[in-house]
Amino acid sequence: MALAAGATLTIWNPDPFMDWIYEGGVFLLAGWVALRTKLRFRLLATILALLAAWGFVQLGANWTVYRNATLNGSLRVAAFSATAMVASTVFRRPQARDRMLRGFAWFGLLLGIVSVVAYYASSGRILWMFSSPYPDVWGPFLSRNNFAQFMELVFPATLWLACSGRRPEDRLTYMWMSAVMLACGLASSSRAGAVLLILETLAGFLLVRPRPGRSLLAGFAAGAMVLAALAGGDTLIHRFHDSDPLHYRREIFGSSLAMIAQRPWTGYGLGTFATVYPEFATFDVGAVVEHAHNDWLEWAGEGGWPYAALWLLLALTAMRPAIRSIWGIGVVAVFLHALVDYPFARFGVAAWLFILVGALENSSARTAP
Repeated sequence: MALAAGATLTIWNPDPFMDWIYEGGVFLLAGWVALRTKLRFRLLATILALLAAWGFVQLGANWTVYRNATLNGSLRVAAFSATAMVASTVFRRPQARDRMLRGFAWFGLLLGIVSVVAYYASSGRILWMFSSPYPDVWGPFLSRNNFAQFMELVFPATLWLACSGRRPEDRLTYMWMSAVMLACGLASSSRAGAVLLILETLAGFLLVRPRPGRSLLAGFAAGAMVLAALAGGDTLIHRFHDSDPLHYRREIFGSSLAMIAQRPWTGYGLGTFATVYPEFATFDVGAVVEHAHNDWLEWAGEGGWPYAALWLLLALTAMRPAIRSIWGIGVVAVFLHALVDYPFARFGVAAWLFILVGALENSSARTAP
């Protein structure tokens, strides 16, 4: 969790050294867990192992057009798999998992508030301290979508804590925290993020047992709407009036599909999208296109359809326990958000998703915090 929090707070830093810190730390943890734990062959572990190995197979078979990029991409995916493996062991006990969720909720609350305040009070600066290449900065997040994706992951966990708490004061505290997080996510003005956060809210309240009382629900709804309005949620309304929300993305999607058609089974190598894209570009956006703005297409373009199929199998495997747990619904949301953005390109977002994926493997035991 410390590694994931550090990755989130430094998500703005493009220096690859920051990724190496996370990768090195989680590989050490994975090695420690592997030495102390009897390995069991499970579906999730098999999928994670195949995902981690795919890029190295590309390197060995010389399927990549840029070996260094593929090596870095392979290490990134291996770190994702290692994160889930460690989490599935460390958070095997419900009490440990619940402590993790409480820590995640408080970290998400503080970061959400700071990010919204920094957006208005630290224009063009990252957390008031570092210069930013973009004026639209949300705390450590250079992208409103990345900020919304982080909130998509932490919001259902907090909502579950609010609905499952034994003590009334705990339920009230976490319910207000949930309202603040929803407001922060809506204030980010990410259209896909707003839709997914609202769907998470509806799913959470419909699935939880016992359901919270009407007064608590009314307070949550009123608080979220008021806070969202104060935080600048009107910008989101204006963005929904955009006549072409897929502007530029549509053309990038088309180019990505052309890439996939050239190497449908082997791909061009993990991490090579930015290198290969110019060959298939149909327009000039005036900037470097580093990602496909659709992780699913990028996975297919870099790793081929079999590699994308492994990601789909991972998403489907996690879907049922995520929905049943309620606190893991954010995993499903981010996989859906990946249809129009690239959350898996950032450890600051994806690390938390894989922590939740690992914890979900033992989610059948449900305890109240």
